[in-house]
Amino acid sequence: MKFNTKSVLAAALFATAGLVSQFANAATASFDANGFAEFHSDAFTPADVSGTHFSQTVTFTGLAAGLYNIDASISATRLNFDAHGVWLDGNEFELATNSNGLHKSGTLNYDGTAPLILTVFGTTAGSYTQAYFNGSISVTAVPEPETYGMLLGGLALVGVVARRKAKKAA
Repeated sequence: MKFNTKSVLAAALFATAGLVSQFANAATASFDANGFAEFHSDAFTPADVSGTHFSQTVTFTGLAAGLYNIDASISATRLNFDAHGVWLDGNEFELATNSNGLHKSGTLNYDGTAPLILTVFGTTAGSYTQAYFNGSISVTAVPEPETYGMLLGGLALVGVVARRKAKKAA
């Protein structure tokens, strides 16, 4: 039986792509009007060997450019995150452990030119048929310095009007 080299390479490529795709998945999530987004990974089907590597991205939509206070949490079932295995918008996103999994509060300066992407790396934690992670991100806009100036100017104006009314009444 004679094998065509191109056919063999194509078959090997498709088989490899099928194996890699189960550990390099992508999910999507959308921020609501209040700046909240929940996300869920696709289910991983790890091999029977603990320690199989995985990588997944979550692409977020619905967030305008700006400076945000961010509160994020992520938890996993049958997965271990790598020590530096969570990245947000291309920057390492160091998460601290709490009773509900991993948590982070901080600021995010999102430029809005590309989608906001969360990338998670790690290994499977046992020989299970399914493993996954989920979490949430909540953002609130950080007021810009001009906003504080307008607030102080408005308060000063209210004070002047109140003082004039007090003088007229006296």
